Amino acid sequence: MFFIFSKIFNFFLDPLNILIISFLLFLFIIFRVRKGSFRRTLWFILFWFILLYKPIPEFLLKNLEDPFVYQDDAFLKLNGIIVLGGGTGSGKVAKDRNDYSLGESSERIFKALEFVRKKPNSTIVFTGFSGNIFQGGLSEAEIIEGLIEALNMNHTNILFERRSRNTFENALQTKEIINDLQIKKWGIVTSASHMKRALATFNAQSSEISFDPIPVDFKTKNSIYWGPGNMQKSLNFWRIYIHETIGYWVYKLTGKL
Repeated sequence: MFFIFSKIFNFFLDPLNILIISFLLFLFIIFRVRKGSFRRTLWFILFWFILLYKPIPEFLLKNLEDPFVYQDDAFLKLNGIIVLGGGTGSGKVAKDRNDYSLGESSERIFKALEFVRKKPNSTIVFTGFSGNIFQGGLSEAEIIEGLIEALNMNHTNILFERRSRNTFENALQTKEIINDLQIKKWGIVTSASHMKRALATFNAQSSEISFDPIPVDFKTKNSIYWGPGNMQKSLNFWRIYIHETIGYWVYKLTGKL
């Protein structure tokens, strides 16, 4: 129920949907509410400027990513990593087209494949079934399994958690796997913007185990260009920032971290 509610909630917080709703409201005010419509128009213009001016959400997202810096030395000292789901694309496309459908966060998968190559005797746990309410086609685990088989990689120590659908379930279901292993320090591989919530959730579920951040999928640079930018990127930055910030506090208020 929590998973379904979160998806519905996310729909109304999506920046593109907010933009559309605000524009429809703007049209209603212009054509139906004559008095004071000019003043209300200025508020809409300000709101759209904040929503579409890329440096604003880029700055906020950068603050989520900056605390986590990838360090190759720390990565190679680990004997086990946990790779959070979200790196694959549509399972339906993967099945229908007989293709390895990868998503915009596929760096998570590539980092795991790098770990296999550099430390073949170490353990990797891929966690995640699907992030969709209605899953069709192949699961995330099936797509990654197919990719590993195609690359002819050693998968003796690659494990799959196949039930979880969000970060809390990632931590809860993965706990059953890592408790049976002798590794007490794991690396968490996920997007840099997602790392704060992921680490807090895993630490809450498995407090006796140590987790190190292995951030990937950075969206921001070290510096910000404050001139006009891509409005589509602005909406995407807002989507990530809102999702992670609201998600963190929802987890905190519901006792999941």
